[in-house]
Amino acid sequence: MLVAAIAGHQLGALPGTTISATRATLTVENPYAAGGSWYKGNLQIASVHGVGKDLPSAISEWYRAHGYDFLGISDQNTYTWSSDYGHPGFTGVPTVNASYSFADVLAVGIDHWLPASNLQGAVDWIRHDGGLPVVAAPLASAKRQSAPALRGLHGLFGLEIYDARLAATTAGEGDATTVWDGLLSAGTRVYGFAGDDLVSLDDSSVGGAWINVLAPAADLDSLFSSLRAGAFTASTGAEFVSFSVRGTTITAEAAPGCNLRFIGRGGRLLTAIAGPVGSYRVTGAEGYVRVEALRDDGGRAWSQPFFLSRR
Repeated sequence: MLVAAIAGHQLGALPGTTISATRATLTVENPYAAGGSWYKGNLQIASVHGVGKDLPSAISEWYRAHGYDFLGISDQNTYTWSSDYGHPGFTGVPTVNASYSFADVLAVGIDHWLPASNLQGAVDWIRHDGGLPVVAAPLASAKRQSAPALRGLHGLFGLEIYDARLAATTAGEGDATTVWDGLLSAGTRVYGFAGDDLVSLDDSSVGGAWINVLAPAADLDSLFSSLRAGAFTASTGAEFVSFSVRGTTITAEAAPGCNLRFIGRGGRLLTAIAGPVGSYRVTGAEGYVRVEALRDDGGRAWSQPFFLSRR
């Protein structure tokens, strides 16, 4: 008690004394720090093995012909073997659409399906079995996810922030960027995905949304490791070229013809750049920082969040 009393007396500022404290250093976590090359892919595709209309081989041919490097055919509650559509130079990523009455969850890296009584249970079994749980189409009217329910989840890896099929057919259901910002603002570390939600190669949404993964190679292990680290972007047409962090300054470069927007807590615009290259210096009050690239034709791209911490 005496030691505590003395310590307490010393910590109270005596006349003529100064108190110094070590200030924590603001750190910007860069998910793209490992570098690599960009590989384009899609993870929300249905084939005839699920609710889709096309053979896996036909789906593979279309995406390969249109510049994709990998694909995950995510049939509902069944596993479509990646060997049915993957080829040398074109990687098949094991993915299942774990579909329930309450939600659809992409189980990325999973080759099986398990029952669940609620969304938390679905997230739990996917994580337990080594996969990445991604809530798909969170604004779809049939299985709309409430903000409180999503914020209450533990272990959610990703959220589909753009669903091309819903965006093309149902106004207001395809773009869940606002939901994503709500989760990030509440302190949930969750990554943004985009996908075609393809049912048929005749859909107008085919090729409408995808992800680009920054990885050392396009093999399954490299892609999955980069996905797990958050080293990927989501896109509907715009493309990022590179990201860097120097001290507390984030610099992004997009393809020519793009403008940039740096976004923080609550979806607040931090700064807008008229051009494809720009930087933002973090103050520490932003909560997180993510970057959007926008093309004149409406194409968009989303970086993953640059999370902030003090150490």
